[in-house]
Amino acid sequence: MAEEHSKSNEDTARIGQEKKVEESSRNLARRFSLLWLELYRFFSALLSIREETDYEKTREGIVKDVSFRGHTVYILICSIFIASIGLNLNSPAVIIGAMLIAPLMGPILGIGLALGTNDDELLIKSLKNFGVMVSISLITSTVYFILTPLVEYQPELLARTKPTTLDIFVAIFGGVAGIVAGSRKEKSNVIPGVAIATALMPPLCTAGFGLATGNWPFFFGAFYLFLLNSIFICAATLIGVRYLRFPLRKFVNVKREKRVRFYMALFTTIVILPSLWIFWGVLKESWFKGHAESFVAEVVKMDGARIVNQNFVYNDSLSTIEVFVFGSQIPEDTIVKWRSKLPTYGLETCQLEVFDGDNRDDEKELDLLSGKLQASIRADIVKDIYDRNEALLEDKEERIRLLERELNRRAQSEVNIDVLSKELAITFSELKSIAYATSFEKDFQTNGVDTIPSFLVKWDPKLSKKNRLKKEAQLNELMLVRLSLDTVRIIPFE
Repeated sequence: MAEEHSKSNEDTARIGQEKKVEESSRNLARRFSLLWLELYRFFSALLSIREETDYEKTREGIVKDVSFRGHTVYILICSIFIASIGLNLNSPAVIIGAMLIAPLMGPILGIGLALGTNDDELLIKSLKNFGVMVSISLITSTVYFILTPLVEYQPELLARTKPTTLDIFVAIFGGVAGIVAGSRKEKSNVIPGVAIATALMPPLCTAGFGLATGNWPFFFGAFYLFLLNSIFICAATLIGVRYLRFPLRKFVNVKREKRVRFYMALFTTIVILPSLWIFWGVLKESWFKGHAESFVAEVVKMDGARIVNQNFVYNDSLSTIEVFVFGSQIPEDTIVKWRSKLPTYGLETCQLEVFDGDNRDDEKELDLLSGKLQASIRADIVKDIYDRNEALLEDKEERIRLLERELNRRAQSEVNIDVLSKELAITFSELKSIAYATSFEKDFQTNGVDTIPSFLVKWDPKLSKKNRLKKEAQLNELMLVRLSLDTVRIIPFE
């Protein structure tokens, strides 16, 4: 009997313990649920932007800024002139000032708002004023650069000729910031900041420069960058308008409403799909160049050979990595070994081309000649240093220090042919290739030796002799200014 009573007490205690554990688990679960609920409410309140949206005033403000007439036209013309001067002077401060006063965002935000609210009338009005804005900007910048031609292509100008992945992200986040800030009841200075960040004006001015000089790669590259920025700002505005739930335009006629919605959806698709395709293409090109740089830095190595230039050519079907070296000849089995490592870097659809002293392709002939000339000149320099300073070379350490100082000085004075060739390819479309070397001229009368920077140039065979001489004179003048030299030599190469 005592044993049964003891067992009953144990069962009661066990059941009580289980109930306590179960109750504790339920309490813990409730606490976690309450915690997640509180966190959800906190972040919802923190990130919520719909409650403070002023739909009516936002629409009024955007519609008011869409039109280009009267004072806005004069402001636009003045801002274009200021931005063009800033590009001419290579002054970021002047360019930023021009972007602050330029009324470029109105029509672009208007297109995004129209697409987001199915407002066909606002869309037509915004597109017309967008065309007016672009036309005025191109005409103004073209006139400026015709009247004041550039002697030298400034970095601020060259930077506006091709879009990058970062340009796309700036346009996307700029568009989001623009519509979110513009829809607040309390207005801020975000819109001018968006205009600066997205940099709509400099590409337009650069396109005008391309028109003024007949440099079509400049024009198409810069105008493409402007359109790309505009499309992504418009797309971000459209998404922001839909997220903020702006009221859609109401129609009395049901058939017209369906027709308008269909055309608006079609136009939205036309805007969004190319944007995604372009964005994906720019991302793939950026990815390719990043992996190609890693491949060259980590794989393409050999004792006695040094990389003097590298070029990455992206293509959807077959991209190319071009590596230019001088020094020891690269054995074919070494090149094959390098190529076998391309898949390791995700470059399966890429080909590797290595150009050394034995590669004499017509397209690369001058680049290789430049490498050989540089190697020969270095050898002569070392010999000349040794002869002139023989009395000082009393021990090995002094010899090494002297040679290193002279070679460092020569390295600092060398021309960056890679950067220079890209600039010249844009400036002189008829120029096929260029090589750089430092030549030593011996004067037999004075018995002196003069060092003259020399450029070996290869022109388009279709270029007439008269135009070739004119181009060579322009190239000579550009090199004098660009390299801060008093004498250069331009040598035609057939």
